[in-house]
Amino acid sequence: MIGNIVEWYDFALYTAATPLVFALLFFSSNISAFQNQIEAIGLFAAGFIARPLGGIFFGALGDRHGHMVALRWTLFLIGGATTLIGLLPTYTMVGSLAPMLLLLLRLVQGAAAGGEWAGSILVVGGMLPDGPRKMVALALSQSGVAIGMVLGTAALWLVSHLSPEDFLVWGWRVPFLATLPTVVLGVWLRSAMTDLKTTSSAKHTPRFPVWAIMRDYPIPLVRGIGLRLAENGGVYLITVFGLAYGHEKHVPDTLLLLALMIGLLADGISMPAAAWLAARWGAGRTYLSGILALALLIGPFFKLIEAGGAIAVISAFVLLLALGHAPTIAVEPFLLERLFPREVQYSGVALAHEVGAILAGGLSPLVAVFLYHAVGSVQAVTVYAFGLVICSAAALFFPCSLSRKSLSAASEMG
Repeated sequence: MIGNIVEWYDFALYTAATPLVFALLFFSSNISAFQNQIEAIGLFAAGFIARPLGGIFFGALGDRHGHMVALRWTLFLIGGATTLIGLLPTYTMVGSLAPMLLLLLRLVQGAAAGGEWAGSILVVGGMLPDGPRKMVALALSQSGVAIGMVLGTAALWLVSHLSPEDFLVWGWRVPFLATLPTVVLGVWLRSAMTDLKTTSSAKHTPRFPVWAIMRDYPIPLVRGIGLRLAENGGVYLITVFGLAYGHEKHVPDTLLLLALMIGLLADGISMPAAAWLAARWGAGRTYLSGILALALLIGPFFKLIEAGGAIAVISAFVLLLALGHAPTIAVEPFLLERLFPREVQYSGVALAHEVGAILAGGLSPLVAVFLYHAVGSVQAVTVYAFGLVICSAAALFFPCSLSRKSLSAASEMG
């Protein structure tokens, strides 16, 4: 769980800082606020572009040499990049070099994150046989995602109470620098852990696992990507575009961060409850309930933010994260790990997870900003969210057992 906490602390911190810090300090003041937001969110999206590359590299490393080998490197690189962001010079100090350095560290952070999630859920899943206990254990590991995001948001929220001048000069740097001791502890703990990947499965791993996945398991890969769209796209519509939208509607930044923090806490608490429900009701039905809640609540989410009151804004984040995100992320590890055989499982889960992250998480805030400013209404963003839900529902109901190998075997038997 510690890897998930560190990864998502860093990502939540970067997510919250994108509209509140980076858009103001790392780009020219001679362009419009809209252009600043687009450029800052563009850098946010760049991290997602690097994630599949990291998934390919660390997936192959984990499949061939052991999951813990890959996971030690991913944690070190995520935390190291985040710490260095806290030391970066701003645009007024070094000009256009500032966003270039931020982009470089964001790419490193994204590539390492591309190998972290898949490896961590496979380590947890490998400890238990299929069944309710495994589903609950995987959901608890995902609670680390929410815990990390709560801590990252809380850290920025605390320093946002400084005067605006102090916050923008030095206060925002403190949460980034605070990552370092946690990373050192996490790498040390992972160095002491025994790898669960067996020698026999490593011997059967292809030399290029990603090519084997695209050749032999294209349908499970596409299905896994589809399952990510509503979950990942939805959560970044909430946490990135939701903050930017509230900022534009003159909701105080401290209230937005507090609402996001409470919403993420509700998200984390709801994940084990969703897993308990899935153990009795089925993972597919639980996932479906989450994406339907996203479709039903995304419109009211924006209305509550527009209302501007503390209760309304906090309720917006709590309802959508607890009911729309928690049921999907709680069962997603269970659904994804079952799509691929053990010899290419790390690479398969990582590739599906991270390509989905580009198409949904990386693009959704950018698409939302463009749609909102092009149409002049969040109704266009709501329609976009509906599209993500439809794609994920189609992936959920598509037969999961179809792969090139299984189709070939079936034709030979016929």
